[in-house]
Parts: sequence; C-alpha cells; structure tokens
Amino acid sequence: MPISSLFKQTSDKLPDKVAIEFEDKRVTFKEINQIGNKVANAFQNIGIVKGDRVAQFMPNCLELVYFIVGNFKNGSIVVPMNANFKEQEILHILSDCTAKAIITDKERLPIVKNIKDKLPELKHIILIDGRENNTLNFDELIKNAADKEPSAIIKDDDYSIIFYTSGTTGKPKGAALTNLNVASGVKALVQTWKWTKDDIFLLALPLYHIHGIGVALCGSLYAGNFTILRKKFIAEDVLETIQKRKVTLFMGVPTMYFKLLEVEGLEKYDTSSMRLFVSGSAPLSRELFYKLKKAFRHEILERAG
Repeated sequence: MPISSLFKQTSDKLPDKVAIEFEDKRVTFKEINQIGNKVANAFQNIGIVKGDRVAQFMPNCLELVYFIVGNFKNGSIVVPMNANFKEQEILHILSDCTAKAIITDKERLPIVKNIKDKLPELKHIILIDGRENNTLNFDELIKNAADKEPSAIIKDDDYSIIFYTSGTTGKPKGAALTNLNVASGVKALVQTWKWTKDDIFLLALPLYHIHGIGVALCGSLYAGNFTILRKKFIAEDVLETIQKRKVTLFMGVPTMYFKLLEVEGLEKYDTSSMRLFVSGSAPLSRELFYKLKKAFRHEILERAG
C-alpha cells in the first residue's frame, strides 16, 4: 500500500482532530490531506509527475509537511537535504539525482541561485516565504489547485524518498526507498511501540533525515496522534514542553539526549507523563543509557534500520 494511502486512512477516521501544532498554527488531519492533494495537483499542473525528483532544503515548518505529503500523493520522489548544507554539497545532490524542482526559503535561496546554471534539469525553485524572480511562491502555487485526490497511480515498488548517505567513504550516495519500504516500516513501528491516537508526540527531529521523516512524521500521520512540531531542538524547551503539555512520546539522537542531561535543574522537570523515549541514528552508549535511565526513570528504546 502506498504511504499516502495510510495518511488518507487516518484523515478519513479522524478528519477534525488536530494533527500538528507548529508555533501558533494548528492543522487537522483532514487539512493536511487536502493541502497535500493541492500540492500534488499543483505539481502535476507545472509538469512534475510520478518519478520526478523534488528536493527539500529548509528547516522544519508546516509547508515542509504539506510538501512531503503532496510528493507522496503525486508519486514524485522526495529528496531531503540537510538545511545546513553548503553550496558544493547541494550541487552534488541536486546534480546526482537530477532534481526537477526544489522547495526552499529566502535564507537558502542564494545558495540555490549560485548553482542554478550548473543544473539544467532543475526547472522550478519554490519559495515558502515570498517570491523572487524566476521562483514560484508556495502559497500561490497551490492556491487554485484542486484539493481532490490526485490521479497518480502509485504502486508498492515505486520510489518515494531518496536519502543521501553521509559520504564517509566518498561522495554521498542516494539510497532510494520504495513506498513499501516506508509503509511497512511505519506499520511495524506503530504496532511494536503501541503508538496510538492518544499519544502526544513532541517532534524536534529535523525533517530532512530518515528518523524525522520516515519514522517520526510518517508514523504520527498514520497513528493519528497529536504532534507538537518544533523548528529545531532546544533542550530546555523539550523539558518544559513535556512537563506543560503532558507529552507521552519523544524521539531523539544521542547528542540530543546528552543536551537534555546538561540542562541546569533537570531534576525540577516533571516528565512522568512520558510513555516512550526513543533514540536512533547513532549508537547510544551504555553510559548514556544508564544516565538517562536514572534521570528520567525510563529505559530509552534504541532503534536502528
């Protein structure tokens, strides 16, 4: 089953439930599904079709969520890129995957402009925060697009995401995941972690990594829980939010957990609402595991793969 079908199932079951809160905005599962449809149909209108690669180069925000969902629905392939990458790193990835479009923001636009002439396949630059010459504005792009389900026929073995490796043995290489890869992983995690619509999930992972997209975002949109999305990880904010909002689920990398332990007055924060802490993307040392267990009275669940 295509990953987008899992999202639609949740939207049909819980249309009016708030899915994601980001800063001062809240959106329901139905709204995410409909805006995802508009993205997919808008892409088709400008010639982005199934199999085309579309890159993302920006920090966490709601537009990024809509973009990811819309790409899945359109059958175009998401190519996430680290929001902190420099010019040569971006040039390599965009050139290697022959991206047809990129979605970014004004802060990172100069990097894209500087290399645009070296990327003949790159036809569209989509900005989430304004419009400049030779770019498309995200809101204007989807404004008149239909919010009905797109016509793309997506199969299990169609690619959904290309993640680039860290390049430890050379240049980063694109690792392509099919719809079945992503959907089966999400189903397994939701079942194994007893992830439900009643969970309150604090998502501070970057949505350019497999942990952030393939595990956290896709998992939450399938499980139907309420997600508090942050632009970036701030240790004090995580602890304050867990206490104030009675968070039950948090995912991080070992470095993030180190930062949590370094927060002054850690013992004053009430984290008793927590059901599950997850660590992934890098090895969790034995020493850190036991320090976290002592601090949070939880055994951190380590995931890989």
